[in-house]
Amino acid sequence: MESSNEKMTSKRKVLGKNNEETRSYFTWNLEMERVLADVLRNQRNLDNKGGRGWESLALNTAAAAVLSTSFNVNVLSDNLKNRIKLYRLWYGIVSDILGQSGFDWDGTKHMIIVENENAWNEYCTSHKSAKPFRFKVLQNWDDIVDLCAKDRATGHGAETAMDADEAMSRETNEVE
Repeated sequence: MESSNEKMTSKRKVLGKNNEETRSYFTWNLEMERVLADVLRNQRNLDNKGGRGWESLALNTAAAAVLSTSFNVNVLSDNLKNRIKLYRLWYGIVSDILGQSGFDWDGTKHMIIVENENAWNEYCTSHKSAKPFRFKVLQNWDDIVDLCAKDRATGHGAETAMDADEAMSRETNEVE
């Protein structure tokens, strides 16, 4: 019988022509994602996350080592980089959805609430990547927000061309 650890960390194999293994995929579970989030928070507190992302030390030494040890699987830094990329993608899509009127977050169900199906369908027409998130459960959304929110520019405090033109006009008038 398979142990629960083996079961939750199995890899899926893709078979090509002649039943040859072409690639294997690392499978994440919620417990692994929570450990990853904790490790990344610790690494962020140790300043192992710079403006360009996570330092290789954070990914190789800490995160991969902790996950590999905790779950008895071989976690590579590429597995972590890909998961973080996915988190950033999900964060961008979901936060854009939640920024629209008519959509909200259900913290109990861990999913987007849609008040009006027509509004959702219209939004998905112009935002194709949003469609899979209609009934998607994101148990670790709080972790994703914590890890990704500061990486995304919001435009707060950004100056528009009109604002800049007005400011320059005021400065010109003050000088004269």
